[in-house]
Amino acid sequence: MGWPRLIIFLVTLLFLTSGSFAQTLVEEAKAPLAAEASEGVFVETIKIISASKKIFVLTNNNQQLGQGDFISLALDNKLAARAVVAKNYDGQTGIKILKIYSLAQWARLRKGQEVQVIRGDDSMFGKKVVESKVTPTEEAPKIKSEEDLFNDKVAVDDGEFDDGSKRHIKPDNVISLGVGFLSAKDIENQEARSTQFSGAWAYQFTDNWFAEFVYARSQLEDYPAKGAQTLVNNVVGRLKYNFKAPLYSFIMPYIGFQSQTVSSNAGKTGVAAVDAAELEVVDELKKTGPAFGVTLLRRLVPGWFVKADLGTDVLNLGVAIEF
Repeated sequence: MGWPRLIIFLVTLLFLTSGSFAQTLVEEAKAPLAAEASEGVFVETIKIISASKKIFVLTNNNQQLGQGDFISLALDNKLAARAVVAKNYDGQTGIKILKIYSLAQWARLRKGQEVQVIRGDDSMFGKKVVESKVTPTEEAPKIKSEEDLFNDKVAVDDGEFDDGSKRHIKPDNVISLGVGFLSAKDIENQEARSTQFSGAWAYQFTDNWFAEFVYARSQLEDYPAKGAQTLVNNVVGRLKYNFKAPLYSFIMPYIGFQSQTVSSNAGKTGVAAVDAAELEVVDELKKTGPAFGVTLLRRLVPGWFVKADLGTDVLNLGVAIEF
């Protein structure tokens, strides 16, 4: 083999070897990056969002979420929130929101929506995350059981949730529906009873102080005498203070003002004595003046309560929701 042919052979061999080596380096460089970008990221569906938007229930179709795991939620590769897994049950996962990364992304979260889930560290997800306010000597809060869903000691950005306040119930509003009984004596001194339905809206204007509006309605049949009907409307304004009690319960003593009005077709028999007696017992149902009592709340699940009102204005039992 002459020198020209030898030189051409060596140059050709060097070119092929260099090209193959360069291609191998590019493939090896790309492979770890692709693996790293997809590691710990998968898609699940939002099944339930609590009224306070602190508790979410997700599907766990990928079977990658375990109790105590720290995860992040994202839409279109943009982080929305940080959360911790509280409980797994029947193929679904309950999580508690710890931090909001983006208000715009957070506002887009809806029931039935698919979201990206990042398990573990989310710092390499393509966005600089908000620094945690937990100091190096402190341990981040961990959820070990479903009871920790009610724990307010979580790391949340300023202005997002008022978890640093002294409020026992964090949201401003509590609305409720209740049912009770109204009883009254008829002209024969017999007790008549009717179901009383009520609705209420309480607004927390400062920590643990609520202003509440209550409307209750009941209709007494055959009162104050057979064939007569009497409608009772009860409007109450209350000022309440909330005390925290054991077992996720709250005690709210209140003082207020009540106006109970009556609409009736009584007193139209044509007999003066009977009409006077009917109108007298109907007038006894009218009330205008101060009201006192206590409201008891027992939390069922995040955002929902059983409610009981025990007062001079109404006696009822119902349900309430915070928002």
